[in-house]
Amino acid sequence: MGFGEAFGTCLRKYTDFSDRARRSEFWWFWLAVNLIMIPFAIAFGVAAFAASGDFIDIMEDESSFSMQLLIDNVEWDRLVGPALLLGVVGLFLLVPMLAVTARRLHDIGITGWAMLVWFVPSIGSLILLVMCVIDGQSRENDWGPDPKAGERAAWRAPAPPLGEG
Repeated sequence: MGFGEAFGTCLRKYTDFSDRARRSEFWWFWLAVNLIMIPFAIAFGVAAFAASGDFIDIMEDESSFSMQLLIDNVEWDRLVGPALLLGVVGLFLLVPMLAVTARRLHDIGITGWAMLVWFVPSIGSLILLVMCVIDGQSRENDWGPDPKAGERAAWRAPAPPLGEG
């Protein structure tokens, strides 16, 4: 499955938490989400830097930090637009990302609820990463048939004898 096909599949199946997803579907969609979010995050960072100009100048002259100093000297209205864009795009992509993660876990034979391991401090993200890298089960499981069954059969097919074809 390629980049475009994976992105389209994940957006079409944005609420499907019950099927299976191949590694390529998950990882291409993960890449697409990050490529989409990076420009919005950069725009927010630039706006935050620009909005905090007075605060930075004051902090260079002051020797102590206080939240009141921050609140009074940041131009918060300059952050509204970039923050809203970042939030809306992130929320739009959140449900499809959760769905494809659940389907990816189903492919290795684990319930989608296992993605809650992400909340375990320090090692949760690593555990979830490892689970998403593991190859799927090569048989039907509780969540459906093997999405790579056709490819696996082609790999096992005997090669034609030399001289034919």
